[in-house]
Amino acid sequence: MSAPRAVSASGLAVEATSRARGRPGPLQRRTSRAVLVTLLPGIVALVLFFGVPIVELVRTSLSSWTGIGDEEFIGLRNFQQVLGDTAVLKALLNSVLLGTGSAIGICVLATILGALVSAGIRGSRVYRIVWFLPGIAPPSAVAVFWSLSVQPHSGAVNAVLGALGLGDTHAWLAQASTALYVVIAVAIWQGAGFAFLVILGAMEEVPVSAYEAAAIDGASPLRRFFSITLPLIRPVLSMVVLLEAIWAFNGFTLVWGMTKGGPGDATAILPVQVYKDAFQFGNFGPAAAIAVVGGVILLAFGFVGQWLGSRKAADE
Repeated sequence: MSAPRAVSASGLAVEATSRARGRPGPLQRRTSRAVLVTLLPGIVALVLFFGVPIVELVRTSLSSWTGIGDEEFIGLRNFQQVLGDTAVLKALLNSVLLGTGSAIGICVLATILGALVSAGIRGSRVYRIVWFLPGIAPPSAVAVFWSLSVQPHSGAVNAVLGALGLGDTHAWLAQASTALYVVIAVAIWQGAGFAFLVILGAMEEVPVSAYEAAAIDGASPLRRFFSITLPLIRPVLSMVVLLEAIWAFNGFTLVWGMTKGGPGDATAILPVQVYKDAFQFGNFGPAAAIAVVGGVILLAFGFVGQWLGSRKAADE
C-alpha cells in the first residue's frame, strides 16, 4: 500500500516544483490536453456552422454577384452604397424601433405578470401555462392570426372597438403611421411568455426573509417590489431586455408575415431589406453588406449590454 502513496507523493512534488519554476507540470499538461480534446468537437462545429458562413458573407459583401456566375471583387463599394441608401437607413431605424420598443414592452409586461403570479393571485398555476402559450406559437401563425384580427370590419380587434363605439374601419396595417406600432404590439404579445417564465424564476429565488424583514419594518407590497424585488432581479431583467431586443431586431418572419415591410417601407427592417435585395432584385453583394452592418450593430449592442450588466454586478 506504500508504493502507490510514494508514487503519488512524488508526482505531486514534481507538479509543485514545475509550478514554482513557472512551467506547467505533467498533471497540468494532461488536464489541458483533456480539456482540448473535450472542446474540440464543439470548436469544429462552431467553425463549420458559424465561422465559414461568416467568412463567406464578408467575402460576398465585398463582391458584385447576382446569384449566378462568378463573383467580382469590388472592395467597399457595397458598403458605400448601402450606407448612403435611404431605404437601408429607414430599415435600420425601423429595426431599432422594433427592437427597443418590443424589448421594453416585453420586459415591463413580463415583470408585471411575474409579480402577480409570484404574489400568489388566484389561478396563478393556470396563468403560468396560459401566459406562456403565445411564446410557443410559430411566428408565421402569429403573423397570420394578428393580420386577420386587425382587418377592417371583419377583424376581431376592430369588432371590439366597434362595439365600444370607437369605430370598426381602422386599417391599422395599411397606414404607414400605425403599421409599425401594430407589429411592435404583436411582438410584445408573442415574446412576453418566455420572458415571464424567466423573470418569474428570478423572483422566486429572492429570499423570503428579505420580504419578511421589510414587512416587519412596515413596507407596503409596492414598496417591497421596488426596493427588494427589482434590485435583486436586475441582472435577469438586463439579460431579458438584451435577448428580446436582439430577437426582435432580427424578427423577419413576423414582419414579413404581417406586412412584407409595407406599406411602402414603413415596417421594413434590415432582414426584410436583405431578403428583398438578395432574392427579389438579385443584388447579393449589397444584401450581404446590409447583413454585415446589422451583425456589427448587434455585436456592439451585445457587448455594451454585457459590459453594463457586469459593471452593475461589480458595483453591487
